[in-house]
Amino acid sequence: MIRKLETSHENILEYEVIDKLTEEENEQVLDEVRQYIRKYGKVRFLVRLKDMPHTELSAIDDRLKFAKEHMSQIEKYALVTDYDAAEYIGKFADKLTSINVRQFAKDEEEMARSWVREG
Repeated sequence: MIRKLETSHENILEYEVIDKLTEEENEQVLDEVRQYIRKYGKVRFLVRLKDMPHTELSAIDDRLKFAKEHMSQIEKYALVTDYDAAEYIGKFADKLTSINVRQFAKDEEEMARSWVREG
C-alpha cells in the first residue's frame, strides 16, 4: 500500500509505503508524479518505508522506465527507513543517476524533510 502524506507541498511529494505495492498503485502514483512534473518541471521526494516493500515485477519494470524517462526532472529523493539495505540502495542509485538520493533513519524524518525542501 502507498499513500500520499499531507506534508506534500507543491513539487515536494511525500509518500509512505507499507507492505506490498501493487501494479495498480504504482501506476496511480506514477501518473500523479507525471502531473506534478508537467506543472512544476521538477519534483522532489520523501518516501517513508515501514519495511522493505514487496513489489509486483511489472511495477518494478514500470518504475525503471519512469526513472529513465524522467531522471533529469527528479532533483532529490529522501528515503526514510531503518531497513539496512536501503542505505546501500540509496548510495547505488545516487552513483548511477543524476538524482540526489539520501537515506535517513526513521527518527530523522524531519531532517530528511528539511533536506528535501532546501535549495
